[in-house]
Amino acid sequence: MLHFALKSPSIFVAAVSAAGLLAACSSDSHEFGSPSAGAAGVAKGGSGSATAGAGGSGTANAGNTSTGGTAAGGSPSVAGGTGGSATSSAGSGGTVTGTGGAASGGSAGAGVAGGPTGGVACPANATFCSGFEETTLPTGAVYKANATAGDWTRDFAVDTALFHGGKSSLRVKLTSEAGASTSTYRMLAVPAPTGAFWVRFYIQQTDIDLGGDHNMFAGAAASDDPNSSGTIEFAEDVGIAFNTSDTVRWPTGYGRLTSGGTKPFTLPKGMWHCIEISFDSQAREQQLFINGVQQIDAKDYPASASSIKIFKFGFMQFHGPDRKVWYDDVAVAPTRIKCL
Repeated sequence: MLHFALKSPSIFVAAVSAAGLLAACSSDSHEFGSPSAGAAGVAKGGSGSATAGAGGSGTANAGNTSTGGTAAGGSPSVAGGTGGSATSSAGSGGTVTGTGGAASGGSAGAGVAGGPTGGVACPANATFCSGFEETTLPTGAVYKANATAGDWTRDFAVDTALFHGGKSSLRVKLTSEAGASTSTYRMLAVPAPTGAFWVRFYIQQTDIDLGGDHNMFAGAAASDDPNSSGTIEFAEDVGIAFNTSDTVRWPTGYGRLTSGGTKPFTLPKGMWHCIEISFDSQAREQQLFINGVQQIDAKDYPASASSIKIFKFGFMQFHGPDRKVWYDDVAVAPTRIKCL
């Protein structure tokens, strides 16, 4: 979920964030029909903040266990009094040292995988951005079922037990859950800059690693129709890959090997993974960064130029077991957003 750090005008705040280490089915035609379970979240370490004459207190978002930071309290600035040890009500001398509290809550599990950070929660030029803090359909998102029409909550739920930031995330439901659409296509479509754009999102599963059979998690498309052709998929197909009309690109050294074997690039279950993708149908170059590290640079791909203006995310099942998938801190913009 999206979160913001506040600065106090009179007291310097030191914060320490805790993050743990994060962490592919042959291609087939995409036919949707009636076709599971994800895991623990992560909490960012709180910051200890000290006020005049009092120790700092640690705060942290609920999620995976995390440790609150410690902070040195600032020298008090209180009118009246002279030197001596500072207290909460008077004195101008002395310093106060506070210790941040320990954060807890949320499901237990592995931490966020490492990698460069420094992105923003919602860039000013974003065409879509959501941390799923509300129970309503995110502004700009479109839900279309491949089965009978219905409300988006048939296939999605706002989850307050597992999240990357803030207080909740978006979970893709199992088709076996009560009231679910039973459709293999369970995705939201959101607006994106035409022809080329960047996306940043956090994803996790809890029961199985990402990268097994052929399924789609996200993609760039020409329309929000469930059966839009030429979608550039962020998928699993013998490991994490790009798949466009069954033409696949893998990280170097992974996927189907020239020796005839396979070596899937997988993402461990039970932890959040930061995914950054540059979709460019004009230059025909698609780039994938995982936890800040570039894994795929697919040039001259796909084979022909197409027009993209929609970003989709959720779960489109082609092969393998049904499963739950969690998303958080999803942003779409014309420029790179970077991991938080």
